Amino acid sequence: MSSMETIRSVEPIVVALPREVPYLGPLDPGERVNERGYFVRAGNRTIYPVFDRSVLVKITSTDGKVGWGETYGIVAPQAVVAIVEDVLAPRLIGREPDDVAAVWEELYALMRVRGHWSGFFTDALAGVDIALWDLKGKLRQRPVYELLGGKRRARIPAYASGLPRATLDERVALARELCAQGFRGVKFAAAISGEGVIDEMRALRKALGADVDVMVDLHWRYTPAEAIALIEALEPWHPY
Repeated sequence: MSSMETIRSVEPIVVALPREVPYLGPLDPGERVNERGYFVRAGNRTIYPVFDRSVLVKITSTDGKVGWGETYGIVAPQAVVAIVEDVLAPRLIGREPDDVAAVWEELYALMRVRGHWSGFFTDALAGVDIALWDLKGKLRQRPVYELLGGKRRARIPAYASGLPRATLDERVALARELCAQGFRGVKFAAAISGEGVIDEMRALRKALGADVDVMVDLHWRYTPAEAIALIEALEPWHPY
């Protein structure tokens, strides 16, 4: 990589896609979408939008090569955009995108005295970091996995996260469809499990068989004692 190749621009881009069904499933009684397109799930008291949204980060070098990153932007994506534009981008313009790990350490330390080591700041940093690795790979004409130490496997297992349907029967049917597509694991959400977590785990295990991993996201709904009791009750159905 030539020493003349430096970072020319850093651009965050918000991308939004409509959803047929809100994340996790249809709205429950009492859940309402506000004027900004958000609603709060009663099951876990968490805010969600009615669409999918991410923040892309585009980093362009002086010779025109582009590195792309993506980060979480589902809620208040303009917060991530502001951090990229106001805090991170000015530290990158004009620099050589070579030692990505050192750049990450420097950028991470910027907020050290404020204690903001999570949330929107690390979301923004993650998008920049991915884009820098992508750009470095393109400048060196090597796949990023080689830059990170080499290929460890040819395939990566994936599971289907969330079963966005209103009833247990519908969620079981969707899980079957997803497994038919090749997924070897599914995860359902306690926040919308109206029939109960144990009943849902039992129904999914019976429908999918022993070879499919079945997971449940408990969405911080339980005390430690309640969680232990629930785990023991789920044990006969072999949660992943």
